[in-house]
Amino acid sequence: MFIQNKLNRLLITFSLLLLVVGLIALISASAVIGEQEYGDVYHFVKKQLLLGIFLGLILAWVASKINYRSLTKLSLILLILNIVLLLLCFIPALQPLGSPARRWLRVGPVNFQPSEFIKLTYILFLAGLLSRFSIDKRRKMNAIPFIIFVSTLAIIAFIIFQQPATGTLLVLGLSSISVYIVAGMSMLQFFSLGTTSILGLTFLIQRTSYRLQRILSFWSPESDPLGKGYHIIQSLIGIGSGGLFGIGFGRSIQKFNYLPESHTDAIFSIIAEEFGFLGSSLIIILFLILISIGLKIAKKAPDNLGKFLAIGLTCNIGFQAFINIAAMCKLLPITGIPLPFISYGPSSLVATLISLGILSNIAKQT
Repeated sequence: MFIQNKLNRLLITFSLLLLVVGLIALISASAVIGEQEYGDVYHFVKKQLLLGIFLGLILAWVASKINYRSLTKLSLILLILNIVLLLLCFIPALQPLGSPARRWLRVGPVNFQPSEFIKLTYILFLAGLLSRFSIDKRRKMNAIPFIIFVSTLAIIAFIIFQQPATGTLLVLGLSSISVYIVAGMSMLQFFSLGTTSILGLTFLIQRTSYRLQRILSFWSPESDPLGKGYHIIQSLIGIGSGGLFGIGFGRSIQKFNYLPESHTDAIFSIIAEEFGFLGSSLIIILFLILISIGLKIAKKAPDNLGKFLAIGLTCNIGFQAFINIAAMCKLLPITGIPLPFISYGPSSLVATLISLGILSNIAKQT
């Protein structure tokens, strides 16, 4: 990727650092489950390298070469295609065998998760929409873009809730609202949207028992230590076992079938166990630096479109990292979203790297 200025250089440097750290963490976290399920301790590492990093870097390079203004002109088409892919997940013949959730599509030997890309395509759509309606900073957005925003987000939310992929929807909602606030959301719009979202989320949680049980287990995991509270208890054991310096790379106990999803959603707990407080703090610092670079790119963007797009893509990464880490530390209920760059998940990694490619294109024009 051609390095044209300091912001672009910093963006690429810290993105690659997180990729390397994530690959090192995955080597250890996925070894046991890879050996047990596939007879290869490096099974997930190989798939992450080929389908995640290699493919993601190629697409990121392509995205960095395409002017972001051209991408947003195609945003509506990309969003519609992404919604169609979300709907295809409900066709049993296209789902992976044995998968109870309807979040995946099977294309030959490869499975991918369309909801990971909706965070990207919707931000592209929203940035283009708001940039066309953006006006003087001292005034607020009128009702037309707000109605379009609420309507499209409601359609996507309805589909994602049926899959279900609540964590993905939470990240998308927070990121898109952040973009709209910067664009000029009025207080009335903010409170009406917030109130409606809270009431809707409360209703859906009450209607679905597993979501309600997840909330209850968050407040009191000890009440069901072998059931709903098991995941968070094992996560805290892993984090606490690491102490200040950790027990050493590859020496995690929790990855031996104690901590569920140790190589995906819960990989931060394995990092904390093996590298301790210092190692896990390094991960958080790297994310904070990357987020600050993304916001700096937004601040120096040449137009409102670049600003809104950079804010949305940066918030996607930032909110996802925060929610994942907070859930593993029992600061939030477990939502089941991966840690960007770190967790195993080629779909998430490819979507993240494409976002960074677009950010790189904006950075070149600051």
